[in-house]
Amino acid sequence: MASTAVRHALLAFCCLLSGQAAAETLPSLGRPGVLPETSPVLSGRASFYGAAFGGRKTASGDSYEHHIISAASNRFPLGTLVAVRRVPSARCVVVRINDRMGHRSRLIDLSREAAVRLGMIDAGVAEVEVVALPKYLIGHEHACLLAFQPPVHLHAQDGRDAVRADK
Repeated sequence: MASTAVRHALLAFCCLLSGQAAAETLPSLGRPGVLPETSPVLSGRASFYGAAFGGRKTASGDSYEHHIISAASNRFPLGTLVAVRRVPSARCVVVRINDRMGHRSRLIDLSREAAVRLGMIDAGVAEVEVVALPKYLIGHEHACLLAFQPPVHLHAQDGRDAVRADK
């Protein structure tokens, strides 16, 4: 009895994923059968810009403002959105790379606002993980947390073992 309920729930979930149960079409994540590319997660130390940098031009031509979420890194192209997670906490922030760093001892330099959101103001320097944000997560409410999740792999069964709704 319980296995029938589980089968029905699984069937409903599969239909929803395929778009057959939804009235509108679901956004595509790429060509069918091709998993989206994932970027490697980089680990290292992060610091943040001091107040003395306020108003200075960044490498992208923007003016640095401490209350705007941004970052400097030599590891990502200018304009790249990256997810930054403080280790070992679950605090996470999405920042846009708009500057380059003059030193190589740290992975990323954050704006003060980004550092506040990560809870690292008192520490000054913190261990972080950084990953480029995939295009399909840009603008997503939980983009930062999802960027660090491994891709979901669903096992597809052949027609002989498929879940049947008539049982």
